[in-house]
Amino acid sequence: MKKIFTSLLFIFSSLMIFAQNAQRQMLIPHTVYVGDTAQLHISFSGKNELLKTEEPNHKGNQTVELATEGFERPLDNSKYSVKQILLSKTGIENDKQSRYELVIIFVPWTTGNIKFPPYKLDESFSIIPSEITIDSIFNAPKVSRKFAENKGPLLIPGTTYRILFKLLFHAIILILIITALCKWKTISLKYKNYRLKKLYKKNRRHAVSILLRIKSAVQADKVKAERIQRVMRHYLTVRFGYNFNRSGASEIWSGFETIFQGLLSEKKEDAVEELTSLFTRTDFIRYSANGSFEKKEIYSITDRLIEIIDILETPAEKNPQEDNL
Repeated sequence: MKKIFTSLLFIFSSLMIFAQNAQRQMLIPHTVYVGDTAQLHISFSGKNELLKTEEPNHKGNQTVELATEGFERPLDNSKYSVKQILLSKTGIENDKQSRYELVIIFVPWTTGNIKFPPYKLDESFSIIPSEITIDSIFNAPKVSRKFAENKGPLLIPGTTYRILFKLLFHAIILILIITALCKWKTISLKYKNYRLKKLYKKNRRHAVSILLRIKSAVQADKVKAERIQRVMRHYLTVRFGYNFNRSGASEIWSGFETIFQGLLSEKKEDAVEELTSLFTRTDFIRYSANGSFEKKEIYSITDRLIEIIDILETPAEKNPQEDNL
């Protein structure tokens, strides 16, 4: 019984030692094609003195670069090219043995099986790489490249309405611009008429305002008569575009005849005749030695002049016969 137990223990110990000493191999990347740079990692156990350098690499492990002359047979350069060989100590198993990793960096030039020659690390220890397979690019799994369906751009909620509103706004602006270009003369004429009306209103307010001040002013009658004529001449010149500033009292009527060519309404003709008589009256007060206004005459003259201004500002009446045409 003891012999059987001893035999089993010996076998088990031998298996454990073999498992510890067995080398393991890994190809990185797992699938290699012709022209790729690949790394063959071989992990194994060996004596502590196998690595003859104490220079640590960037990971803190001891690493040395080995020469290609360490292969026991010549390399087959028609199948592959060995670029670099590295030996690293990855750990310590016991007082006599340590774990190592041999890395063969190479580029394959042909498909099929490749087997590197054994690499001799010292007089009594060699690494025998296992056979590896280089795949063909034609045997690579086909990758399905299904393109996504065309979809419209994602829009923020409300963006559609904003775009439609901006399009409508610009369309309206464009229509207005085209209309303005087509009716430029009409629009220009209306704008000029608007400016003239504004000017005429301002001219009337100015004349009425000065007449009211003259009415209540404490001044000599000759000064008031001169101011009345000056303000009325300025009003008529601005309103009708005819220079009344140098026209005498007798020339007021002829000035209106030149302007209207006899087309004044009867009411406006009466107003012009009365205006002419008021100019004659103020001329007499200005140039007569003893000329002066009668009692409250200045009030009636200024009030009547304001009424005449309103009559002259009244638009021309339409001919009833024109409406019947």
